[in-house]
Amino acid sequence: MTSWPTDAPSQLWQRLSVERFSSKPLNADRRADVVVIGGGISGLTTALELKRRGRDVVLLEAATVGAGASGRANGQVIAALTRHGPETIRHQLGAKFLTLLTGAADRLFDLIDTYGIECDARRTGWLQPAHSHGRAQRGRVMAEQWAALNVPAHALSRGEMAQRIGSDAYFGGWEHKGGGHINPYAFTVGLARAAQEQGVAVHEHSPAVSLTRHGDIWLVKTPGGTVQTPRVALTTAAYTGNLWPGLRQTIVPVTSYQSATAPLGSFGENVLPGNEAFSDTRQDLRYMRKDRDGRIVSGGALAVQYLASLRLPRIIKRKLTAFHPGFANTTMTEFWGGRIAMTVDRLPHLHRTKDGLASWIGCNGRGLALACVMAEVLADAVCDVPDAQLALTPTPLSPVPLHPIVSPTARMILPYLRWQDSREV
Repeated sequence: MTSWPTDAPSQLWQRLSVERFSSKPLNADRRADVVVIGGGISGLTTALELKRRGRDVVLLEAATVGAGASGRANGQVIAALTRHGPETIRHQLGAKFLTLLTGAADRLFDLIDTYGIECDARRTGWLQPAHSHGRAQRGRVMAEQWAALNVPAHALSRGEMAQRIGSDAYFGGWEHKGGGHINPYAFTVGLARAAQEQGVAVHEHSPAVSLTRHGDIWLVKTPGGTVQTPRVALTTAAYTGNLWPGLRQTIVPVTSYQSATAPLGSFGENVLPGNEAFSDTRQDLRYMRKDRDGRIVSGGALAVQYLASLRLPRIIKRKLTAFHPGFANTTMTEFWGGRIAMTVDRLPHLHRTKDGLASWIGCNGRGLALACVMAEVLADAVCDVPDAQLALTPTPLSPVPLHPIVSPTARMILPYLRWQDSREV
């Protein structure tokens, strides 16, 4: 048996979404070529890819599509990893994965176009402002490495960055013109609509309560029915339970909170005038983007989560006011939060067994675009493509040391990370 933890969805993204989706729970016993467990971006894009290959696909979602991390993200489309640049990625994960990653934003926006998903997509670019001189120098190197791969990346001086973001709080940085932002909830439910239209059997309110092997077949049980299948793709990320023993011990689920201002009106014309998204270089990350009504959507983490709905918006407003004093007169009107899957090395990992079970895990806060390209990798993995031909080499499960202690207490390192940020020059 397993549990299926949930968090409250983003009411803001739901209100702004014109995409709608609902489906019935699984209430029968059936067979399928592949079962995908998890109805976020990763699961839905994997289901679409498998269906494109002619497979009969059943997708099981424990709650509702968009209720997980995919529907609660800030919505930034970033074709890069959290900490690692191209050279490190090539060394750690290989040239095939690096090539895949360079096309991650293209893949996300292609899906929007292909299936007519209405999700307020803005391909206006992504910025990484540097919070110190040293980080600005690293940003120039990062831009050069990405540009060498024909990525539209460029270093920005302090003055150029100030013009782009509407604040002189940073020391320069770099940009990726292929990025942007979306309403992540609308994108996720739009993918579900598309998957259902393509013939994927999508079942909400259908948690997989057990996964057992019987001969050459996996039996996936839900409260209302079962599915027999030779192959299973597990795409449950930070909400991974015990279906695959040991998998959830490989990641640390971290709660990421989001908060939004009221629409900024004319003042908003001075902030991110080009409508880019940005995430800075701090370890205690600062980031923001506009929604279609001119709100600024930002967020962060808390070491102590007590009264988060009251404290986090105040903290975000304080950070926004440090970014630009005009935010002192704004009101924080929205709050939500949920878990994301972090790995110790801040890299995604692909795992699979010899009997048709596969999963990738570790979005590390960059899951929107990454999930779209990992769909092809996971589909290959679950369909028995040899390891040498996969864009990401499968690795054995590697539990986080002292996971029962680290998992609930990892957020307590935040004060130390903030101290490190403050000391960078």
